[in-house]
Amino acid sequence: MIPKLFAFDLDGTLLDSGKRMRQANIDAIREMRARGAVIALSSGRMGAGVRRYARELGVDPALVILNGAEVYTGSAEGAERIRYAPLNPAHARFLTDYGIDKPVAVNFYYEDKLYTVKTGVNSEWMSLYHQETGINYNCIGSFAEMDGVPPSKIIFVGAPSYIDEQEKAFRERWDDKTVYVCRSWDHYLEFMNPQANKGLGLAALCRALGIDPADAAAYGDAENDIPMLQAAGHGTAMRNSTEKVRAAAKRVTEQTNEEDWAATEWKAYLSRSL
Repeated sequence: MIPKLFAFDLDGTLLDSGKRMRQANIDAIREMRARGAVIALSSGRMGAGVRRYARELGVDPALVILNGAEVYTGSAEGAERIRYAPLNPAHARFLTDYGIDKPVAVNFYYEDKLYTVKTGVNSEWMSLYHQETGINYNCIGSFAEMDGVPPSKIIFVGAPSYIDEQEKAFRERWDDKTVYVCRSWDHYLEFMNPQANKGLGLAALCRALGIDPADAAAYGDAENDIPMLQAAGHGTAMRNSTEKVRAAAKRVTEQTNEEDWAATEWKAYLSRSL
């Protein structure tokens, strides 16, 4: 049976190491949509960083963005937002106060814009993030300008060894789960509302569309994809995933994100439906 919904993570999954989508995978996704399946792009990225790939796909996918903090029924302007789970402003203020003098870029996401304060120690991490995502920063004079504003999420971008230390410290600080702390890449440490994860985002999208999550397929490679892989009836980790992600998924692809893996997956679904 062909799933009624296919949800794809971007970085490390649908995108190769050059941040490109392979044409064979694009063609397969277009065929999925032509056969009636809903397509969703599920990413930690903000809307602006996802919509350019949605346009390339040419199928107007639903969006589960900012790690599930926001969910939209489509990718075009005016698409309905059906879920919004921002970070508590008090937690946001604590994180910005803490991070301002640390060797990290503090990314503050609000209303599809990325804000930060440029310091003497974060320029290389700002450059890295821009290089990886293509998203431009809105530099402000002080995070005090964002007091009371509930961001969709906050990320620390920094050296992996330093991010490792910060991850351990913040997991201990918020072991009561008042803030969802996760890694989406070696250089990124993410802080979100506990209700902001890709699994809950996928569930919200399925409810809105009248689809049983058991009839959904999801693909991902990173720690922040685990809730989505567990929520979907067909939750599949990429071959290039970490051991932790592979262990959490129901199955693993035979190919990596550098190959025509989505085309291979689609052919397998078609053969089983005959």
